[in-house]
Amino acid sequence: MTFPNLRSATLSAFTALLLASAASSAQAGQPAVVNLDTVRLSPESAGTLIYRGDTFAQRAPAGSPLYRYERRVLSTPDGLVASHLTRDPTGRVIIAESSLVSPTYEVRRFEAANLQADFTGSVAISQDGRHLEYELKHNGAVSTATEDVRDPVVSGPSLFGFILKSWDPLTAGATMPVRMLMLRDKTTYGFDLKFEKLVDGQASFTLTPSNFLIRLAVAPLRVVFDAATKTPVRYEGRVPPMENVSGKLKDLDARVLYRSASSTYR
Repeated sequence: MTFPNLRSATLSAFTALLLASAASSAQAGQPAVVNLDTVRLSPESAGTLIYRGDTFAQRAPAGSPLYRYERRVLSTPDGLVASHLTRDPTGRVIIAESSLVSPTYEVRRFEAANLQADFTGSVAISQDGRHLEYELKHNGAVSTATEDVRDPVVSGPSLFGFILKSWDPLTAGATMPVRMLMLRDKTTYGFDLKFEKLVDGQASFTLTPSNFLIRLAVAPLRVVFDAATKTPVRYEGRVPPMENVSGKLKDLDARVLYRSASSTYR
């Protein structure tokens, strides 16, 4: 899970990246999951607001959030499009991620545009979920890759839904291997998903890297739900935006606190 350093970029450059992503999808005969440029300008176009999340550094005391993001979902003939839009303290959208998912939260396509890391791209996933095709534009260079997997693929916008649809086997003690999409690296990383505990009406689940070397660099991720309403309460772990530390961008292990805008999670 690596992220490149910040490059100088303007809002117009971000717009160009987003438009390039949409154009590439169209040329490949694969319609974009969502028009990311439109989402940036009009978040409502991404659908119904599900929640808002305030993102803090894990090690920092309470204060103003470093970032805020929102989840929006849109029903389409091909499935549900779930989008996560991350804003900096000025309110500018710096990261947009969207996943096309099935009713059981199987990822069919993933798209992202990241202003901080200066990349945009997509991942197309076969109907059986086993074959992935990546296309990435980073620093102006376009590259592609393919990958074959055995375990279910999850993304940021699909993860919570995947946990909810697997609630019963997980709370019964099952451990589920999953592959987390990392578009910047054009690959997936293995995690072991399991139920952790139920305390004060809150159910927590953890995702631990399955590879020993990855575990040295990335702490387990934790997702906490209200057990009664099955809506997200808190997330702890690595997030897409980075933190500015002494003028340099560093990977951010965060604490995200959620405020639901919908009575049910989608």
